[in-house]
This record gives sequence, C-alpha cells and structure tokens, in this order.
Amino acid sequence: MPRPPTGRTARWIDDQLSRLTPSQKLAQRLLVVPGIESGRPDDATRHALELGVGVLHTLGIDLPASAAARYHNEVARLCADAGLPPALISGNLESGVAYALGSSGTHFPYPRGIGLAGDAELAYRVAAQGAREARSLGYHWTFSPCVDVVVVPDDPILGVRAYGVPAGLSGALGAAQIRGYQEHGVLATAKHFPGHGDSSVDSHLDLPRVNRSRAEHEQIHLPPFSAAVAAGVAAIMVAHLELPALGINEPASLSATVNRHWLRTELEFDGVIVTDALRMDAIARRHDPADAAVLALRAGADVANVKCPAAEAPRIIERLLEALADGTLLQTEVDDSVRRLLLARSLIGLDGEIPELIDEDRAGGFDQPLEWSDPGRASTVSLHADRGTAALSPETRLVVVGESELARRFAELGTRRGLQMVLDAEPLGPGALARVAARHPGEQLLPVFCAGTVPLAQQRKEVESAVVDVPQQIAALVINSAEPAEAFGDLGGRVLTAPAVDAFAIVTDAAIHAAFDVL
Repeated sequence: MPRPPTGRTARWIDDQLSRLTPSQKLAQRLLVVPGIESGRPDDATRHALELGVGVLHTLGIDLPASAAARYHNEVARLCADAGLPPALISGNLESGVAYALGSSGTHFPYPRGIGLAGDAELAYRVAAQGAREARSLGYHWTFSPCVDVVVVPDDPILGVRAYGVPAGLSGALGAAQIRGYQEHGVLATAKHFPGHGDSSVDSHLDLPRVNRSRAEHEQIHLPPFSAAVAAGVAAIMVAHLELPALGINEPASLSATVNRHWLRTELEFDGVIVTDALRMDAIARRHDPADAAVLALRAGADVANVKCPAAEAPRIIERLLEALADGTLLQTEVDDSVRRLLLARSLIGLDGEIPELIDEDRAGGFDQPLEWSDPGRASTVSLHADRGTAALSPETRLVVVGESELARRFAELGTRRGLQMVLDAEPLGPGALARVAARHPGEQLLPVFCAGTVPLAQQRKEVESAVVDVPQQIAALVINSAEPAEAFGDLGGRVLTAPAVDAFAIVTDAAIHAAFDVL
C-alpha cells in the first residue's frame, strides 16, 4: 500500500484539492472517451477537460503513435491552462499500446502466453518494456493485468486475456507485471474483482449471475487480488456480476459490500477503485449512464468508468451535483476519492508545476508495428509434436489456410521472416483442406484456426473435421486457444497453441513470431 504522502507531494495534493470546486471534484472521478478533430481534442473533449474530467480513455481509433503523443501533449496543455491536475490517460494495454492504437508500437504477448511460460521474470520484462513505451506516448494508466482465474470450460470473454493458470501462479505473474508497470511509470490495474473467471455470461452482453461458494471465492478467486494488493497495485477494477450465494444480489461494481467492505476493509486496499465500463450491457440495459455513475460512486468507487463520448460529460456532472446536493454522495468521500487520484498521479511523477510533455519525434519511432524479441518468446506458445516430428525447414513452401486476420498475419509475418508462404483464404470446415490440397498438390498446409473464446469441445470438433481430409499434407495445426496444445495432442502430428487473438478480434504479432520460433 502507498504510504501517506509527505513533504512536497502532500503540499501539492492539498493545494490541488483546495483549488478544485465541488463540480470539478466530481468531474475528476469520471472516465470518458475523448474525440479528435484535425489531430487535436475536439470541442467536446476540450469542454470536458475544462469542466475537470479526470480520466480520458484511449482514443479508440487506428492512430499512429506520434499522433497520439501530439494529442496527449495538447491534453496536458489544456489542463495546465485551466489550472487543473493533468488528466490521466488510460488504456487497455493488455498486449501493449498496439492494443489501443491499432498497428503502432510493440506487440507483446497476451496474458495467456505469459501463463504458458509460467515465468514471473518474463512477466515483469513484458510489463516493464510495455510501460516504458506507453509512457513515452503519454499513457499513464493501464487496465491490466487481468488476474481472473478461469475455471469454466465455456468462458465467453476472458480467453487469452487471463493467464489461464491456477490462483497461486496467477497471483505471482500478476504481481510481477504490476511491479513492471509501476516501476516504469504506468499505473497498473488488477481486474476484474472479485474474479470473473467462473462466469458463463459475457458482461458486455448481460449481467452474469455466478453461483460461487465461499470456499471457491476465498481459495480460487481472491488470492490473485491479495497478491496484487501486496505488490502495491495502484488500482483495482470491479466487475459487473452478481454473487447471490455470497449475498451480492446486484452488480459487484455497484455494491457497497464489495467496494467498501471486501476491498477496503478485508483486503485493506487504499488505492483507486474503478468500475468496469458502465456502458457494458450488464449495466446499460438497466441504468442510464448518469444514474449508473451515481450508483457506482455511492457504492464506493473512486472512478465511474462511464466510457461515454466526452460530449455526455456535462450532463453526467450535473447529475452528480444533484446527488451531492441531496446527500446521496458525501463531500468527505468525494474529497477522499480525489485525494487518492491525486496521490496516484504523484506516484508516477505527475505532480510537477510544469506539465509533462512527450517527445513527439521520439514517439514517431513507434509509428510502425515493432517486434517483441525477448529471449523467452518461444515459451509463450504451446507445441505438441509426435515423437520424431522434425522442425519445419526454411525451404518448405507452406500454404496458410484460413479466412481470419490471424491466418493473414501468419502468412505475412512468415514471408517477412524469409519463409516461403502463400495464403489460401478458404474458410476452414469439413472438406476445406481437401479442396485446398487439390489446388496446391504436394505442398504442406498450415491451417490456422481462430476460435476466440469458442468452447474447447467445439474447437476440437472443428479441428477434427478438417484434419481427417489430408493429414499427410498438414505441416502443423495452429489454434488460437486458451488451452495448451496438449489438449489437442491426440490428433497427431504437430499442434501449436498460439494465443494471439482475444474476444474482440485484436491480434498480437508476438504470438505469431513465437509460433515460428518453435515450428
């Protein structure tokens, strides 16, 4: 836990708090999505910042790193000109800034790849390098690591975003990444408290109702969060799910029991509590964004992650002011939350008198996709090969089969590595490989299955139906899965699990390079 600030930091926090109006203090507790016009913050974003909005989430568009740096510099100047604390720039940097910006920056492995490696030192290196890169582009806060322990076979959303290992190792890997992020200038977030790994419902679509016992809660799902708190994590994100067996009959994100008792009292967490996005259907089907923000802050969250366009911020601030006036929100608690957010800024050096500006020329070095070349890269994929199966030769001509972006990236990166590759975008299914083999007689096939969070049994069925056609021509089966390759090992030949694509179809090249390392 961070120690109470002293000296200059304490004076800076007190000064900032004294100068903020009640309206600005409430605005500090909102996360919104900024807009862009001619490369700069649009009018709605400028107005939201002038009102005191404290957190801007990533721009959410395919933007070069240098353009993001220029945008973030303009945000810093706007806050300084308004006499306000610098807005925190957040992002879901689960596989690096490339996750937020599209093609820019280094592609790092997803947590599942780190889980396959099972190496805390590698986990630290990934986070440290990712944090240095993120901070050099103006990011301050990552909504990672995901320390959920997946225990259901039909997990609909976590997939490669979780480590996919037992609680103890999940906690150790998460703690290593927290240290890696925060020792290199980026606030880390352990998510999704109190654990999302036993949900069969995607909270982006509806509110999960999880029947978790007290023993399961304490033995499986809590330990990684306890480890995160012990590692000094700056923030914890609370999930949208109900736990009726534990007395939580409302979304955890809106529950005072979860926020105030489980987190503050039982885990003794005194950092920043942020909700999962309140625009997800688990909440949005039931509450207007402004009302959801009131409910979240009343329950004890420090930041209401409304994740709405900046243009909606004035209306939400007005609703929060009404809640403050009628006693739904208490001024003392508002001040406590703003103080935590100011302390978080000080922990990463945002408490200076002069706004921190990014070196835009240096940021331009990240405009193109960059290769992650850690010596442990090969350990972030899982290979099962029959005894005596030889590695692929660089002279082998490979036909990549599949219509997914993952298949396309395999063909493109393999060619870039000097391999002889061709892409056949035949959709994989019964008879597909036989048709491809007829078009490419005698050539080796590399079918790439991109199943996302499709249940394992269904994946096996799809793979088995394809493999029976031409097993002698299959150089390797590549599967994007949360399961290790051994789960498919009885299919014979060479099977590779490359956790490269998440449930939102975002691809990391790190897993593809690792795949070629072992193939």
